Amino acid sequence: MSKLIKIAPPKIPATLTPATFDELEDEAYYTNVVFQDCTLSDADFEKVCFKSVSFINVSFENCRFRQLELLDVSFEKCNISNTELIEAIVHRVHFSNTKFLGTNFAEASIMDTYFKHCFGNYSSFSYASLKRVCFEETALIESDFFEIKWQQLLFKACDLNGANLMQTDLKGLDLSSSTFEQIAVSTDLLRGSILNAGQALVIAGALGIQIN
Repeated sequence: MSKLIKIAPPKIPATLTPATFDELEDEAYYTNVVFQDCTLSDADFEKVCFKSVSFINVSFENCRFRQLELLDVSFEKCNISNTELIEAIVHRVHFSNTKFLGTNFAEASIMDTYFKHCFGNYSSFSYASLKRVCFEETALIESDFFEIKWQQLLFKACDLNGANLMQTDLKGLDLSSSTFEQIAVSTDLLRGSILNAGQALVIAGALGIQIN
């Protein structure tokens, strides 16, 4: 059974000032604002910081953020698919009913973050650091978790079919409530993981073990 993870929620004021992306530039700093029903396209910025910010029904199209900081942020019904967030700092962030298909979180620092009812197929978290992170009822088909470092990571009722967890230490990681028909793991780092019977059969089959 999965251990409960205590995730610190985003600290966002009840009253926020409406904002737009009109003045977005390198090293821009936004705080205590809300972006709603808007789209950012073909953006390429570095060292942008969003602190205590809410995004509602916002789309990012063909965007690249280098060294982005998301601190105390919520995304609700957003689409950040195919966005580059390499080396981002993502702390106390809540993603709800949001698409991050093909989004690249490689080498990011992700802490106290919750993904709930999201679509993150083909996303990448390679070499990222995840601490107190929960994915709940989220599609992560063919997502990449190659050589991640993690503490208190939970996949709850997720679709992990075709996911890549190679070179990631799975000791103590509970995958039993999630589903997959195939998954890539490093056999020498599989010991101590928590699987259900069907998942164990899938992995055994991938290793060429026949169970009668």
